[in-house]
Amino acid sequence: MWVPIIIITLIIQMAVKVLVNTLGQHIVADAKQVENKETKELVAYWVKNPRLAAYSRDEEGNLAVGFSPFCVLSDEQEFTIRTDSVVAILEPRDDVLAEYERIVEGAQVVPVPAEEAAEALTEEAPAEEPVAAEA
Repeated sequence: MWVPIIIITLIIQMAVKVLVNTLGQHIVADAKQVENKETKELVAYWVKNPRLAAYSRDEEGNLAVGFSPFCVLSDEQEFTIRTDSVVAILEPRDDVLAEYERIVEGAQVVPVPAEEAAEALTEEAPAEEPVAAEA
């Protein structure tokens, strides 16, 4: 049986964007478009270092933004998201971009001795620091 092969092309330039998906999640990631090479149709977004953004306002109206891993069940930090799952793509605010970059740059894997790793598994992991921003 003959199966057609779809050839895709990644557009090389990546940029940090806020992707809003159909579930309403705000995903901050280094993203680029994935196109079908033959039809030039946009088929997906390639994301690197995706983080879910969570935010709240205090009593004075100040905005606090925090980040969490996109999928805690996987260690993958690069993958595609289908275009039909994305409802909006936005530029992040400068303060949000700075905090995202700080967190991603600090997320590099550092070897940990087995004893420390076992000890860390029994402790509660600290949440990534929120960034405070003016409304």
